[in-house]
Amino acid sequence: MNNKYANRSKISEAKFRQLVRLFAADLDAGQIAEIASLNRIQSIDT
Repeated sequence: MNNKYANRSKISEAKFRQLVRLFAADLDAGQIAEIASLNRIQSIDT
């Protein structure tokens, strides 16, 4: 399934939308990573 928001993304479209919502809620990256169960390895586009 393609992520229509981020080309060649390693995270799902649902997870991407969750990240956008959390950033819009003005949380910092550490809090978002904890809530969304993500780390830098999963989100880096290599």
